[in-house]
Amino acid sequence: MTVTLPTEAGDWAAAWRDRINERAAFAETADGFTAAFCFEIRADDAYTGEPIQFSVVIEDGVCTAANTAADPEYDFAFRGPYSQWVTMLQGDLDISAAAMDGTFDVEGDTMRLLRRQDTIAEMVAAAQNVDTEFEH
Repeated sequence: MTVTLPTEAGDWAAAWRDRINERAAFAETADGFTAAFCFEIRADDAYTGEPIQFSVVIEDGVCTAANTAADPEYDFAFRGPYSQWVTMLQGDLDISAAAMDGTFDVEGDTMRLLRRQDTIAEMVAAAQNVDTEFEH
C-alpha cells in the first residue's frame, strides 16, 4: 500500500514501524538498546505546512511505537527540511553525512548515537522501504 507524505503521516509512521520490525539486521544492531526518537520534517520551499513530528520508540531491538506526535519526549532528535527527507527516503542522502554537515539538526548524546550508527542506518533503510508517494 502506498502512503502519501505528508498527508498520511500517521499511516506512514505505522508502516515504518512494521518495516523496522521486519529487518533482522535492525533487531541485531538494536539488541540491548532502548531509546525514544523524534524525527521532524520541517517546512521548506517545497512543503510550507506545519512541522511533522514522528515519535519512534525502540526497546531492546524492537520498535514498540511509531506515530505522529506533537512535541514528543525523546532521547534523540533528527530535524530537517521536507526536501531533504524526500532525498533521504529516495536513497540519495546518507543520514550520517546529513547529520555531520548540518543538513539535519541532531539532538542527544552524540557518543551514544555514534555507537548505534548501524541501528540508525537500519531505521533509515526501513523508512526507505515504505512505499511512499510525496505530495510536494
